[in-house]
Amino acid sequence: MTLPFLLLATLTATDPRLDVNGLPWLAENNGELIRLPRRLEKQLPPAVWNLGLSPSGGRIRFRTDSTRLAIKLSYPSPPNMANMHAFGQTGVDAYLDGVYRSTAIAPKDAAPDQPVEHTFFEGLPKQMRDVTLYLPLYKGVKVLGIDFDEGAAIQKPRRFAVAKPIVFYGTSITQGGCASRSGLSYQALLGRQLNVDFVNLGFSGNGKGEPVVAAMTAEIDASMFVLDYSQNNRTVESLREVYAPFLSTLRGKHPRTPIVAITPISSSREGQNLRDMRAHIRTVVNAQIAAGDKLLTLVEGESLLGPGRLDGLVDDSHPNDLGFQWMADDLAPTVARIFALPPPTLVNDRAITVTSSAAAEAKRAEVVRYIWGAAGLPRRARPASIQANAPSPVPDLPNLKRVDTFTIKMDAGQENTTHHFIPAARANGKLMVVQHGHACTFDDARDPRGAGMAGTLATLLEAGYGVLAAYMPHMRPGECRTLAHGKLFDLPVAAGTSTLKFFLEPVAVSLNELRPRYKEVHMAGLSGGGWTTTLYAAVDPSIRTSYPVAGTIPLHLRIGGSVGDLEQYLDEFYRMAGYPDLYMLGSWGRKQTQILNRRDDCCFGEAQHNAARVGMPYADAMRAYAARVERALGTQGVFELVIDESAPRHMISPEAAKRIAAGAR
Repeated sequence: MTLPFLLLATLTATDPRLDVNGLPWLAENNGELIRLPRRLEKQLPPAVWNLGLSPSGGRIRFRTDSTRLAIKLSYPSPPNMANMHAFGQTGVDAYLDGVYRSTAIAPKDAAPDQPVEHTFFEGLPKQMRDVTLYLPLYKGVKVLGIDFDEGAAIQKPRRFAVAKPIVFYGTSITQGGCASRSGLSYQALLGRQLNVDFVNLGFSGNGKGEPVVAAMTAEIDASMFVLDYSQNNRTVESLREVYAPFLSTLRGKHPRTPIVAITPISSSREGQNLRDMRAHIRTVVNAQIAAGDKLLTLVEGESLLGPGRLDGLVDDSHPNDLGFQWMADDLAPTVARIFALPPPTLVNDRAITVTSSAAAEAKRAEVVRYIWGAAGLPRRARPASIQANAPSPVPDLPNLKRVDTFTIKMDAGQENTTHHFIPAARANGKLMVVQHGHACTFDDARDPRGAGMAGTLATLLEAGYGVLAAYMPHMRPGECRTLAHGKLFDLPVAAGTSTLKFFLEPVAVSLNELRPRYKEVHMAGLSGGGWTTTLYAAVDPSIRTSYPVAGTIPLHLRIGGSVGDLEQYLDEFYRMAGYPDLYMLGSWGRKQTQILNRRDDCCFGEAQHNAARVGMPYADAMRAYAARVERALGTQGVFELVIDESAPRHMISPEAAKRIAAGAR
């Protein structure tokens, strides 16, 4: 097919509007789509070098609203493998919003100067989509052009859940043999499941662990190394010569980087040699773990593809698509645990069980009991100390009389702080709790990327509210992010209670002190503070109105975008009370206004929405879940969803702050 290229806007793979992932030496190699640094061509084993000319694991990523997408390629030679057809060997796969669309392949007469043209899609509605083009597994390729509608928007893709790539080193199995398409290697499957980047250093028949390859692998600034090699060593004796040294090379260069070591998967021609290799890897890895390497993990290959799963092989040793799917599915929980990422499958929280006053009371009691046990919501606890006339954490706030700072002591040695801002004039007798989430400071008025915290406080004080400003755990100035939220769940809390209490108790205890001074209490929060607002309003019916901003959406809609920290998707808790039920509890007899920023660059905006997987455009999907809550709530309260078109990023916009101040009056 000949494309009317004159009607299209053509980019190359190295255009700055595109991201090329999985090729760590791309810049050094002047944009050449190969996996290895050119400077090592003469030092690497020739077979490794030749295999490295195939860009397995390389991906071109971007967002576009183009109604069509085409590509122009050239290949050095035609497909020629016996156990992989042209799609698996030479294919460039296109995925839209994480869903497969089409594949460009090398023709049977491919030659170096022969361009190949392929249209991935045309005639689609004009809307922003995430596009990923997976480069071939076993054939070199040049991308001569990527073609869009004239005037189409082209933007950088979504961020990965982990900033640095996972580096896989191994054999032909690692390289992708024998997936039917480039998007179906186990690394590609894992990458889509967890939204992580990866580098593929698999070398068919030549993943032998040579010192020069170990040193080259250690050059990469990785989030994790996965060693999936051994079978390319002919004997266990040759494996002994390289395995421990390879590990030592990586650990010496990367003392703080997780390493996962995988033993060989099953083969239909099992023999003593494979069993001996597994035993040797176990011995080396377990010895290093016993010696104190807490960032080293052993994964049994037979737990990924074992003797009962031989239908997952395309020949006697290489996985087919089914085998790679099994490998990705069973490796993903280990990777997710190491990174404290959400599991690939979140709780399906579509159901609404809170449908009556009795059901609301019972569900609230169940949630409170889960968090605090028999003691319940802390109604009598007071701040451990109160500093009256404390320095304001936000200087130059208008209409501020003074600030009192509360210190709250909690279980497991945890401590947090809140600030009580008292208005100077026009006090309306109402208190607004403001939870800032992960902002680390309320003093952001002069920050061009600020979260709108200082502006929100100023708006509320001007409207006459007292304000209780609260921090998430380990998000105070001076200790910000000293303990990851996932690690909080490892703390030894009192029997029958949950770590979730650390997010809520600073507000609950401060309100015990302040509630007698105010006729009403309201609450708002951004991001993790929006999540806190959702949960706290659900457990404390004294909160008259609540305003979570960019804080939560139901788990079943969190596909391919922002998922949140562990507290946002904890299986056991959300099986008991999914987000729609929490929205019902926070609205029952009261009002909850949920604000989402369409242009949010972090959480629950259009850029984090996967329309193809969800089956609806962003606004339609968000309004659909809100409508379900509204219908279930009926006349028992008010739940509303506002999509803020004014916020340019992850923040409480000035318009949202005004809405919060006006709505709680």
